[in-house]
Amino acid sequence: MSDLLYQVDEKPPAAAAFLYALQWLFVVLPLVVISARLMSAFLELGPAEGNLLFQKMLLVVGVVTVIQCRYGHRYPLVDGPSAALLLSVAALSGEGYPVVLGGMLTGAGTLLFLGITGLLGRVTGLFTDRVVGVVLILISLTFLPHLVPMVTGMSLDHPGGDPVVMLVAVVVTVAIVMISSRVGGFLGNLSILAGIALGYVIMAAAGRVDLAHAGAEPILSVPWPILGPLPRFTTAGTISFFLANLALLINGLGSYTATAQVVGSDGLDGRIRRGVSITGGAGILAALTGTLGTVSYSQGPGIVLVTRVGSRFPVLISGLILCALAFFTRFTAFLVTVPEAVVGAALLVTLSTTVGLGASIIGRSGGKSGGQSGVKPGGIGGARENMIVGLPLLLGGSAALLKPSFLELLPLSLRGIVGNGLIVGIVSV
Repeated sequence: MSDLLYQVDEKPPAAAAFLYALQWLFVVLPLVVISARLMSAFLELGPAEGNLLFQKMLLVVGVVTVIQCRYGHRYPLVDGPSAALLLSVAALSGEGYPVVLGGMLTGAGTLLFLGITGLLGRVTGLFTDRVVGVVLILISLTFLPHLVPMVTGMSLDHPGGDPVVMLVAVVVTVAIVMISSRVGGFLGNLSILAGIALGYVIMAAAGRVDLAHAGAEPILSVPWPILGPLPRFTTAGTISFFLANLALLINGLGSYTATAQVVGSDGLDGRIRRGVSITGGAGILAALTGTLGTVSYSQGPGIVLVTRVGSRFPVLISGLILCALAFFTRFTAFLVTVPEAVVGAALLVTLSTTVGLGASIIGRSGGKSGGQSGVKPGGIGGARENMIVGLPLLLGGSAALLKPSFLELLPLSLRGIVGNGLIVGIVSV
């Protein structure tokens, strides 16, 4: 775009580039905190293990962001932990950490294969507007069974919830929405970070934050051991993460094409192939290190439009900063003490934008699978199209609500599939 201050391959002055990099950092850092906290909770990791996971996740996200900006999609897009993959972690957590990593490894390997062999074009033809919209809504919808206990304060001490904790979650949610909608520019992009900080302060003042472990950590350390547990391969893990990576692929493609509309579409096909290939490689790296695969976040085009900075180099610098933060152990230890209610409230707002995006994509297609408009709301055709959209959402949402006691009645190979609402929805769409 001609009205951008800096085009994709232009380098801003060093001081300005660093300030722009901080903006990208403040966008991705809260999402890494949220993902690390949730993954630690799903896998029932202790404080030390959870902090190590966060350190390694920062390192992986930083390395992937640098590689994507330098060699991959080469767009002003920051990469971070994928919500679709996190859902599969939740569904398979009962089978153990190694099973989760085994499934992650096979799913990421499939994505890498599609990217480097040129088969990606054949697969993406299946992603109609209806499919893309339904998958985006499913990602958010199937998180609800995990979010509700967090924002209502359910715990062993409060099995029915805690009104005080829920009040804090509501305050955080309202604060993020107000800052995001009422404050523009750079400060508006800090809404999630500001909401998390506000919730943290309130919970700490109420004596509900345990800082004992964080204060005992050294200031600096190398994330070690860098490798995670030895992966174990199962049918449920393979199928679950294969389909989750299809959802990740849909998310990533949307980010690439939306960014191309803002900064220019030169070489888009090559950027997509390289971006998807590196995303697959990033998933393999995440599986080996015991963290979570990444995806290019969709906030990129919005940030570029607000700042008019289309350069990819500030994003690259933010990736380097993330890598550096991974070695500040005490800093990461404090971040992983963010209460679950605050994490849940921030994630709730984040997922709400995904629901809106999915609904708008379905709406623009007019109900037709090919993305064309003209289907009338009444009649047999309209009813059929509505059912095709609605049924996967209901099936996926229902699967996410299945009780563990029911899933235990199923064969082990089916539990991680039947209990994964995202997978059930993707299969039925």
